[in-house]
Amino acid sequence: AHLLGGFATLSFLWLLTLRLDNQHWRVNAHEMVNLQSLKPYAIAGLLVVIAQIALGGWVTSNYAALACPDLPTCQDQWLPAMDFSRGFDFFQAIGPNYLGGLMNNEARIAIHIAHRIGAILTLIYIGWLCFKLWRSSLPVTQKMAKIIAVSLAFQFFLGLSNIWFNFPLTVAVAHNAFGAVLLLTLVTLNHRLYTASTE
Repeated sequence: AHLLGGFATLSFLWLLTLRLDNQHWRVNAHEMVNLQSLKPYAIAGLLVVIAQIALGGWVTSNYAALACPDLPTCQDQWLPAMDFSRGFDFFQAIGPNYLGGLMNNEARIAIHIAHRIGAILTLIYIGWLCFKLWRSSLPVTQKMAKIIAVSLAFQFFLGLSNIWFNFPLTVAVAHNAFGAVLLLTLVTLNHRLYTASTE
């Protein structure tokens, strides 16, 4: 909740900056139709990124990052034992568990694997969204497609690097930072789509 609150605060401050900047996409009537059709996909993209950030926070909160120290397998298995019911018990007792002492390994593996699956789904969906933005053939959306794609690629690579290099602090911090950057690019896209006007 603390992580999501921080990201929400950052997003609202960025949105305020965009609104104060008062720059909008100005397009002709035909281009406006294309932009309108992109709105639901952009909102869905924002929600996908938020969900993946929440999963990342759940990984960290439950000390699940080290549950799968190898790639592409986990614990040298393609399908290790997982306990999703305990891993995603949002009302678990705190007790000594805040030190990472009580949750079993199968629960942590379930959390970690869920984040990996979320990363793949995010890569696919946001990558497809970038393709849609590029195919719209508008310079403004093509520019956004490039910015989002670069942010997505860096974030995905940093996630892999966390495991490859055994979770160094600098890479973990960069992974959080680029999660924020990716979120802000989706906030920007949605703001631009919803404030676009015709010439």
